[in-house]
Amino acid sequence: MDRRKFVKIATIGSAVIFQNKKSFAQESNKSMKDENRASSLSGEREAIPSACWQCVSRCAIVGYVDNDRLVKIEGNPNSLRNEGKICAKGQAGINTVYNPDRITYPLKRIGKRGSGKWEKISWDEALNLLINGGNIEGTKVKGLKTLKDQGTPEKFLFHYGRMVGSDYLINVNYFLKAYGTASIGNHDSICLNAGAIAYMLSGDVSASEQFDDAKIILNFGRSLIDAGLDHVPFIRRITKMKEKGAKLITFDVRLSNTAAKSDEWVPVKPGTDLAIVLAMCHVLLKENLYNKSEIEEASNVSVKELKNHLEENTPEWAEKISGVPAEKIKEIAIEYGKAEQGICTAFRGTFMHYNGVQAQRAIFMLDVIAGNLGPKKRIEPRPKWNYSFPIPQKKNKRLNLFIGENDPYAIPDGDVSHQIVHCINKNQDNPEIYMVYCHNPVYSNGNCDENIRVYSDTEKIPFLVSVDVALSETTELADLVLPDATYLERWTLEGKQTPDGIPEYYIRQPLSEPIGESRNFVDVACEIGDKLGLGLGFSSSEEFVEATCNNTSGIKEVGGFDYMKKHGIWHDYKAKVSTEKRSKIQLKSKRLENEGFSSIPGWMPIPEHKKMNSEELVLTTFKVNVQTHSRTQNCKWLTELYHENPAWINTKTAKEKGIENGDWIKIKSSIGEMITKAKVTQGIHPQAIAISNHAGHWAWGKYASGKGSFVFKSEMDVENKWWKEKGSHVNKIIPNVGDPIAGSMCWNDTVVNVSKI
Repeated sequence: MDRRKFVKIATIGSAVIFQNKKSFAQESNKSMKDENRASSLSGEREAIPSACWQCVSRCAIVGYVDNDRLVKIEGNPNSLRNEGKICAKGQAGINTVYNPDRITYPLKRIGKRGSGKWEKISWDEALNLLINGGNIEGTKVKGLKTLKDQGTPEKFLFHYGRMVGSDYLINVNYFLKAYGTASIGNHDSICLNAGAIAYMLSGDVSASEQFDDAKIILNFGRSLIDAGLDHVPFIRRITKMKEKGAKLITFDVRLSNTAAKSDEWVPVKPGTDLAIVLAMCHVLLKENLYNKSEIEEASNVSVKELKNHLEENTPEWAEKISGVPAEKIKEIAIEYGKAEQGICTAFRGTFMHYNGVQAQRAIFMLDVIAGNLGPKKRIEPRPKWNYSFPIPQKKNKRLNLFIGENDPYAIPDGDVSHQIVHCINKNQDNPEIYMVYCHNPVYSNGNCDENIRVYSDTEKIPFLVSVDVALSETTELADLVLPDATYLERWTLEGKQTPDGIPEYYIRQPLSEPIGESRNFVDVACEIGDKLGLGLGFSSSEEFVEATCNNTSGIKEVGGFDYMKKHGIWHDYKAKVSTEKRSKIQLKSKRLENEGFSSIPGWMPIPEHKKMNSEELVLTTFKVNVQTHSRTQNCKWLTELYHENPAWINTKTAKEKGIENGDWIKIKSSIGEMITKAKVTQGIHPQAIAISNHAGHWAWGKYASGKGSFVFKSEMDVENKWWKEKGSHVNKIIPNVGDPIAGSMCWNDTVVNVSKI
């Protein structure tokens, strides 16, 4: 697509219809004429290819710019991944740029931490404070240079929520490594870490065949077409697979969009997926639906060992635990075992439990027995950017904050970053400077009240710095706020694979100049590196992206950086998918055995669930398709669609408790209580109650929380906001605990009492 090609506006916006209400889409023409919105639109649009970042899928996009104002976002038709399609979140990226609560200049705290009193300062003042230290409300804080000069750079803690592509590479592998700190926290332990540890323990579990060729898909707790990893590409892929006759069976506590689009939904009691999978393995062995030689060639266990291990895990045993009828378990297992090709997939609904690591490992075991993870594996080439600048090779120290208090977890190899705040509260090994980047741990972790207390404590965290686009629940507690550029105002290298295994190289380039004084923190890190003499070799993200495009084989031959700016995407059609012999899958883990766990995946009951009485329910959380974690709620188009999060409760359970649809209910856990509305439905297991984790902000902005922030600037659409609801935040009543193996957050295990108000 020609970046310089201008097109006439000829787009008719589709309106979301609300009875007796005008939506933002219906008001768009009026708003576009308002002088506060875009009085100087020319009627001509420049098409610029870039990349989304409203969620981790990071679809290739095209932004349309009129007189330097971004007016529309679409999918890039050149992409073989998302095939020119994007979701509602991607289209609402415009709202992140023109957010009325956008921070557009550096802020320094001038009152008590969290008081909401700020002083506008220059970037020179902000960087001087960060690098050299200084005084904040009469208290002296150390700077980055001070820590480095004292030989304690590890006392600089950098905690990020989401970094992708070359943003991660530059910030972590160049800047932080060159600076000298390995005190780097992530968000993995609240996202997917239990699954990642299961992969690590199991070894080489790459698929034997292409996902798209499967005749049957068993889906355990994964929002394949709602909000999961690469959900836009997966929607396309699943649709095509079903058109060819593939069958999708979803095991989930809730009738999600994915479950609703499945051929069959099997309601599961929270935390019992593991029992069902073990029973299915038992059935395949009992019914001789396996190939002995292939199992023993592909894995490190014998069929005899598997039969002995799984002997008691019958469908009848699993029925007593999960509530799924034994005949249904047997029926699906036999159908799966007889299929020409199948695949079993899972995500947070299955593995963010006390027994989640073993649940994911059991899924690998099921596919080994079924022959879907055979002796050979499929090798799909990945994009490999050829970086022009050498990555620093340093072994740096880190604070003792990343494996929980007193090392309580067996294999915390992926870190337990959601418990950093708890370890700081216990004075385990506290930082001098704590920087939060693209993360909102006060809101996003469990036990929010503890988070607020610790992040507010200037003795435990002497210097709290936040890099953000708005004042989140965490950022409003900071001492120094650095205004970040949105993802639509930055340069980034990206790379993914197409469904056919073709490497897709693409870039994120600015669709708008950063508003006000906001800056891409990657560029800020380069400037800090220069001031500290770190010798990164480049001075900006654009320079890094340009040099890499011009240095990567295939791309440089077609025009390098200029080609990528114009087209946005390049495919390496010469890279070929291949197969090779697999290293043995470690279904039997010596490391787990040494830590006191079953070496072959086995049943692990959840302690809190064993103690439940008949009146209690299990609280689970979920994501919806029009919001992303804590990040998108001040996008007005999205929050108009989804601004409250009622608790899903089963019809029978609600009747027993005297609860009707729309009633206000109280949900009480061991650490607190919340009040929300009831959504009475047959689409949830009777022993569960489910609440999405997107709502209930008390900061972040006018559309998210109902109140404007310190930097709020009114806009036309504020007058059109017709809803008052903001929902309730479920994380406040979920303990900040980890599973015993990986330490990953047990989002879906909390036992609660529910009552009508």
